[in-house]
Amino acid sequence: MATIGKIRKRSGLLIAIIGVALGLFVLSDFITTGKRQSSDPLAEVFGEKITYQEFTARVEQQKEFYQMQYGQDLQLAAADLFQINNQVYDQMVRDIILQKEYDDLGLEVSDAEFAEMFTGRFVHPMIRQYFTNPETGVFDPNQVAMYIEGLNEMPEEDQRRWRMIEKMILEERITSKFTTLVNKGYYLPQAFIERDHVEKNRKFVTLYTGLQYNTLSDSAVTVTDEELKTYYDAHQHEFEYDEPIGFADFVIFDIKPSDIDMSIAKTEVDCTYSSFSTVLDDELISLIYSRSDIDFTWDSSYLRREVLPVKADTLFNAKLGTLVPPYLDNNVFFMHRLLDRKLLPDSLEASHILIAYQGAMRADESITRTKEEAKLLADSLFGASKGTDSTAFSNLSVKFSSDPSVAQNAGYLGWFPEGMMITEFNAACLNNPVGSYQLVETAFGFHVIKVLGKTKPVDKVKIATIQRTVEPSKETSDSIYNMSSVFATISTDQGAFDKAIVDNGYTKRVAENVKTTDFTLAGITEGREIVRWMFKEETEKGVTSTVFDMVSESKYVVAIVKDKRQKGLATFEDVKEIITPFAKKDKKAQMLMDQMNSALSGAGSVEAVASKLKTEVDTFDVTFSTYSLPSYGPEPELVGIITASKPNVMSKAIQGEMGLFVYMIKEVIEPTVPADRNMVMSQKVAFFQSKTNYELFKALERKAEIEDNRILYY
Repeated sequence: MATIGKIRKRSGLLIAIIGVALGLFVLSDFITTGKRQSSDPLAEVFGEKITYQEFTARVEQQKEFYQMQYGQDLQLAAADLFQINNQVYDQMVRDIILQKEYDDLGLEVSDAEFAEMFTGRFVHPMIRQYFTNPETGVFDPNQVAMYIEGLNEMPEEDQRRWRMIEKMILEERITSKFTTLVNKGYYLPQAFIERDHVEKNRKFVTLYTGLQYNTLSDSAVTVTDEELKTYYDAHQHEFEYDEPIGFADFVIFDIKPSDIDMSIAKTEVDCTYSSFSTVLDDELISLIYSRSDIDFTWDSSYLRREVLPVKADTLFNAKLGTLVPPYLDNNVFFMHRLLDRKLLPDSLEASHILIAYQGAMRADESITRTKEEAKLLADSLFGASKGTDSTAFSNLSVKFSSDPSVAQNAGYLGWFPEGMMITEFNAACLNNPVGSYQLVETAFGFHVIKVLGKTKPVDKVKIATIQRTVEPSKETSDSIYNMSSVFATISTDQGAFDKAIVDNGYTKRVAENVKTTDFTLAGITEGREIVRWMFKEETEKGVTSTVFDMVSESKYVVAIVKDKRQKGLATFEDVKEIITPFAKKDKKAQMLMDQMNSALSGAGSVEAVASKLKTEVDTFDVTFSTYSLPSYGPEPELVGIITASKPNVMSKAIQGEMGLFVYMIKEVIEPTVPADRNMVMSQKVAFFQSKTNYELFKALERKAEIEDNRILYY
């Protein structure tokens, strides 16, 4: 049972190691568009299709595991769901790409090899950890064999966990074989090591001067379309898109309370404060329940001064009953009242066993015991747990507890802030000595608690708070919607869109280089619906959207597609604006070249050239690994030219990144210390292996034939 507990306890970490997130699948408007066909793949990798059905099945499988670990009622935000879908997709693509490599190489893990990692000489660290006796520190392979033999008799949940462990170990093993093959293929001959040492340590003492491009203002330089096209033709390799991208402008219409809404709310808040000021303590909770957005139970913990709301800070040293009048913060009214002052621990530590029953808060649907049966079991466990050590208590928790987190923590809750737990649980830990065992009832069921620790008491106060959020009325929301709808209607093209923004004083936001896999946009947390709209076939350049209702963010959005670019080489018109500054830099180089060549004429030294140009002469020890030149900045190409030049020879004018340069190498200093072959080899191998571990799959993915249709599904 202890072994099962350890496996359960670490199963959350296991899932993270596997790298397969768990969750839900968002259908979005896929069903309503009528554009998808059931036969269309979500993706295709090397001709192998990943169907929508396969994908959703994998996601649902992961969702099951996720809920198994963290509870059936766990709520995930839309961003979390989107990330989970992408993680499952990435894993499915990865599996296909790597399996092709394994098949081509004939890589596999034999049955005998697999068995060795569980009961043989090369036991996997995870298995060794699970089945090592904590008292003796001895690993017992017989326990592993017995566990596997009895697996079919165990609960389905434990069987699934074990299969996950086997799958993870198998994948880790074959991946390790693959990366090892690549790593072992790296070898650096002695001659290369010596050459690398010389090139990196040979110093070129260099005198240089330059004319920087910024001596000419951009406004003084004009470039023609022909010159821009020439630049584009010479740099086409820089304008290849790996995937489609989009550009859009949009306007956000925040749904905020109007002045009338605020006035009505202020009248209600003033009335509430009048009652808050005079109500007796025994009627205070009822008032808060009826007038506040937050319940008294979760607002009545004893707090340290530094965690009090800023405007309630004055209550810390005030008399009991002191009030903080209503104040407005981000459309929320607050008022506070000082109730009590005590010396209390800041944090508590405990373990527990939860015995839930049918109908208890958040009780799993599989629980059928009655409240009376739960009480009898809790009483029995309370008696059995008294005096037990932490291991025995954890074993009881793993076996009997209804808390979903028991799979990760075996009942140990660790340190938690005083006041964080439900009232009865918090009181049991707070009011009883460390080392004691307590039995309490809460809305979740019956808890057998072992109090493990408390921090040193500090000054704390209890305050009552009434929080009242001012919501926009239906009339206000409708008015804002109508405003956004009118804007969408009159914005028939980009010109009308921009004019309407100026005429109405709206703020235009831009979304550039939007990818099909993006989820957020500037100022919009959940912008996936807009992204999907942008990449629909019928959404062409210049098309304005209808009003997007961003319910979770209380805003309406209207967008217009400014541009869409397909995968592959961007057209000249697409990048014309982008390349203009670079083409101007080339034009500046041409304009300055005559000045530089004139200074070079008849000059026998760098100093003579600098004197004519009225520039400074710099000296720097350049090596092959130098990246920047003092006073100028990054000049990798110039550095390469310098390290291939002969000493005492005046260079011609060289066009660099930051300007035009003339240089002369005064001296070449050879490295005196020979290369330590073993050290260099170790460094090179370590660097190569680190790149392999990170970049090997990325390189395979770039070369893979992948058709990604996620944008059409979610």
